[in-house]
Amino acid sequence: MNQERLRQLLHEQNFRLTRERQSLLELFVQSERMLTPAQLHEWAQEHGARVGLTTVYRLLEVLTKVGAAMPFLVDGNVYYAFCSDGHHHHFVCLSCHRVHEIRECPSFLHVPREFQVESHRADLFGTCPHCQSTTPDAAGTGVAP
Repeated sequence: MNQERLRQLLHEQNFRLTRERQSLLELFVQSERMLTPAQLHEWAQEHGARVGLTTVYRLLEVLTKVGAAMPFLVDGNVYYAFCSDGHHHHFVCLSCHRVHEIRECPSFLHVPREFQVESHRADLFGTCPHCQSTTPDAAGTGVAP
């Protein structure tokens, strides 16, 4: 999703993109992995962004509302990942927490005929090839190498 389109979507939600929020957004986009709000806040602080935890939650809330972020529940924690636009699915590595977008849709051939599907969401969780090759004993444990 390009910056201008994202700004437009945020503006439509009456969300002012202040300099601090812009810095936070850029860090979130650059992370390329799912983060909890607390992790994003800590990472922002380490990079000199002066934002409070409430600002982090508000940004993630509005990004989710406009389709630019996706929440994932993993081991009782809610993580968020930045999403590009367009229909896609996700593969979430439980070791490194990287989120890979998958453009192809899974097959739903076995949906009973009496059901009318209006939308779908398919997220896959496992271990990415990089984590499989670098730490085979960590595969599937949810522990970052």
